Amino acid sequence: MRALGVANRLIVWLFYGAYGALLVLVALGAPLDGVASAESGAGDVEGLALWSATPIAARLAAMAALTFVPGAAFALLSAVRARLNAPRPYERDGVVPLVPRDGSGRSFPSRHAFSAFAIASCWWALCPAVAVALLVCACLLAVLRVFAGVHYPRDVIAGAFCGTVAGLCAAGLAVLLAC
Repeated sequence: MRALGVANRLIVWLFYGAYGALLVLVALGAPLDGVASAESGAGDVEGLALWSATPIAARLAAMAALTFVPGAAFALLSAVRARLNAPRPYERDGVVPLVPRDGSGRSFPSRHAFSAFAIASCWWALCPAVAVALLVCACLLAVLRVFAGVHYPRDVIAGAFCGTVAGLCAAGLAVLLAC
């Protein structure tokens, strides 16, 4: 049980770091062209020289897209979740949660799953390989949340779907604005 709690916290912190790194890289002018950025040499010294060519206005617009779209979707998801106030497995089924959880209700959709999938999907604009790795971690987080007894599968599936849509919309808008 302790390992489950530690894994849950580590994965959550991984996503905080990944989101911060994404925003820093965009602020520095990393090229936002998805697959093409891996081919353009973004990882070498010549690729770094291309970063300064990105106008500051385009960087700010891309950062705004990567923060506003997921943020607005998170706020909407939170409002829907509060309105639905779906019970958690430990409330309805008498399951003892394996990770500490205060409060009741507000289980559907999962904000943990939403956030993880949104952040992973936002990375698609900068580096699809990182996005895929983060999507794997997001899936692991979703499974852990169900296994821990704090969410039903439908909660994390809905959160994952909404997060993926929000993240891909943010990534697409960021790419358009960075051009």
